[in-house]
Amino acid sequence: MISSTDARYLVLESRQKKTLLQALYNISDNPRWVYLFADSEWQTYLDESPVLLETAQNSEEYRWALMGLEEERLSGLFLESTQGLDAVASWLRARLTVCFDGNRKGLLRLYDPKIWHRLAVKSKPKANIIERALYWHGKPGQQRWVIDENPEPIAMSPMPTLNEQQWLALNDASA
Repeated sequence: MISSTDARYLVLESRQKKTLLQALYNISDNPRWVYLFADSEWQTYLDESPVLLETAQNSEEYRWALMGLEEERLSGLFLESTQGLDAVASWLRARLTVCFDGNRKGLLRLYDPKIWHRLAVKSKPKANIIERALYWHGKPGQQRWVIDENPEPIAMSPMPTLNEQQWLALNDASA
């Protein structure tokens, strides 16, 4: 078991034909992970779901993911939390479906660094679940790690909603 102070959570998608889970099990005998879309209204798309992985910062899985993100074989976010895998999964799942443009709803791929960046994530004074989000971002040759402290990517009340600036920024994205 990973101590809560050492745990890191990675939301990952593969950009290659080899599946993410095949690659993960090639480097780890017993990775601790869940499908992000499991137990959500996106459950029917489980085959296309990103993976939420719990790992330690000094682990093989962490180094593998770090290299995969920098080499752009993987896409995703690093999340830091002391709350545990279930709490992190719930936090992410609560933000997957958003309202926009009145009554329309859709899947928000907030785990994609291009989308996360365009959301212009706000920092809250105190973290409820996620204390820090890190992602690899930038134009080719100019990428760097970006850190958001106590992030809140979208308005959550009364239900997850994109504001007009976020909606326009996402529409302008070529992700």
